Amino acid sequence: MKDAMSNVDIRIMMDEMREAAQGAFIKNVYQYGDVFVLKVYQPGEGTVQLLIEPGHRIHLTNYRRVAPKMPRKFVSVLRKYLRDRRIIAIEQHELDRIVTIEVGDDEESHKLVAELFGRGNLLLLDNDDVIFIALQYRKMRDRDLVPKEVYEFPPQRGSNVFKLDDAAIEDVLTDSDSSVIRTLTRKLNLDSLSCEEICALADVEAGSKMRDIEEGALEALKQGIEEFGRRIRGGVDEPRVIYDEDDESEPIAFVPFRFETFNEHPQTVFDSFSQTLDEYFGVTEEEMDQETPDIEALQEERRRLKTIIEKQQENVDVLLQKAEEQRNAGELVYMHFQIVTDILETIREARSEGVSWEEIERTIGEGKKQGNEVAQRIAKIVPSQGEVVVELQDQEIVLDIRKTPQENASRAYESAKKAEHRVEGAKKQIAKTREKLSDLDLSDIEETEEPVPIKVRKKRWYEKYRWFISSEDYLVIGGRDARTNEAIAKKHMGPNDVFLHAAVHGAPYTVIKVPDKPPGEQTLWEAAQFAITFSRAWQDGLTAGDAYWVNPEQVSFTPPSGEYLPSGAVMIYGNKNFLKNVPVELRVGVLLEEEHAIPFSGPPTAVEANTQYHVKVVPGGDKKGQLVKDIMNALELLVPDNQTHLVSRMPEEEMMRVLPPGEGVLKR
Repeated sequence: MKDAMSNVDIRIMMDEMREAAQGAFIKNVYQYGDVFVLKVYQPGEGTVQLLIEPGHRIHLTNYRRVAPKMPRKFVSVLRKYLRDRRIIAIEQHELDRIVTIEVGDDEESHKLVAELFGRGNLLLLDNDDVIFIALQYRKMRDRDLVPKEVYEFPPQRGSNVFKLDDAAIEDVLTDSDSSVIRTLTRKLNLDSLSCEEICALADVEAGSKMRDIEEGALEALKQGIEEFGRRIRGGVDEPRVIYDEDDESEPIAFVPFRFETFNEHPQTVFDSFSQTLDEYFGVTEEEMDQETPDIEALQEERRRLKTIIEKQQENVDVLLQKAEEQRNAGELVYMHFQIVTDILETIREARSEGVSWEEIERTIGEGKKQGNEVAQRIAKIVPSQGEVVVELQDQEIVLDIRKTPQENASRAYESAKKAEHRVEGAKKQIAKTREKLSDLDLSDIEETEEPVPIKVRKKRWYEKYRWFISSEDYLVIGGRDARTNEAIAKKHMGPNDVFLHAAVHGAPYTVIKVPDKPPGEQTLWEAAQFAITFSRAWQDGLTAGDAYWVNPEQVSFTPPSGEYLPSGAVMIYGNKNFLKNVPVELRVGVLLEEEHAIPFSGPPTAVEANTQYHVKVVPGGDKKGQLVKDIMNALELLVPDNQTHLVSRMPEEEMMRVLPPGEGVLKR
């Protein structure tokens, strides 16, 4: 599931933000949990809200949220230096996930820097780009983010797709022993989804090895890179939210234009990219603005739901039309079976004899002039996709040259069935939205003097799994059972990530999420310790164990021919990188936010790097319920007095979820 904007998303979002906010005055700054909102006034245009969620997103938002009564110190400083000042410029640094908002005038200005990668950050710089204040101060291998230091951008990762000539693209695609997708993500400054789209545009299998692909496929990849670059330059074009194929109510991604990768997925198109992200990320109930009269908020919500219904109905109409066209295409193939056969066999025979696509197209053109019936049926050829478009009874039909007429007809029928199936799902979604709309009865508004927001913490996507943040700032996730093991390996393991497994029975599949630079030895060791500690080693009282790590392309759910692989199990191909005699150790701590304490656990070095409030837990004889109470009591004594209530009201089941299976004891 996509949980942050890519550098491509940010580039395309820039036009919307500049049009709305550049030249405008910042009227106020608010913080709602992890979300910051700049309320800006454009003379003659009105007020808009610019949302920044460090590490995740930046866009315009229409949602109204509850303003805290007492702003935090960081927000107070931002207000002092930004309020009532003009936004001079909004820029994306290179093609990185960094946006700078320059505020002030020709004499004095400040820069608000939003880092939207990793755990994210928000910094205020002075006239000389010196760090005045930051949301988080850090010392890293390549730069230091500390007060009174000149701000430095992180080193650029990969080649900028907009600065590649033919020779540079050739360098990207040659001399690589990795898979196509891994080569692209490592050598281009693009996210994995964008690289998958390049493969889809080129009709090249993302997992195939670079050294194994043919020259024609190499040329198609070049064209795919160039075409993707053109689409980015073209900007927003029918931005959309993508939904899971099996659960059409579950959004999985957002894109600024149509992606070939998601052709078979349900999707909803929106008027702007900001509206798309607003809908995708949504807002929690407690963030809705109670200062605005309830009647106005409800009217706005009714308008929003009506717009969604209109979009959903448009999607149904499109799907019905597609189903009709595809079913008709299958019937036309059989009605003109001999002509279709002649077209496919002629092109396949020419290609097998080494005839180039250019020569084939020339021959077809000459055939049309001579009145050849077969040639006149061919509308165009798409070499990169291996397809030919033919005209049968005034309808253009796409045929896969590599398939037989029967297979092409079956493909069309299958496409029609999928579209019809998605229609049923879309109609159910319309019914649900209509039900929400009917529940908004404006006559039943009850006024309350002091509305109290519901304190519900919005959990991160990875909290459904086992997880921790390494001391080098990498997210590490692990499965809880066979089902979540499979989900991690199939849905959440990207081409840059690292897969680990303990050489112990009952160990979770463990994945280090790698957005750019490969993790160091410390993170690999911590992930191995995590995998072993949450295996049977804990229940069996073992003090140490072995683990190994591999690259994602070495992991397969397909067994060798003639062999059986149980559901959820994987095959590992190639060499394994072993880590020997890794100790079983666990620290349990809390991350303190403004209104919540978030429990987490992991290797000692990782937990100590992320919080100073933690305790040691070892295998022992205490039942889980008692162990949880002991841990929470100990943590309450560690945190500052004014924050003990955050730990005390933390649900015990949340703490229980971060502990290994089996009994344990608090080591005092």
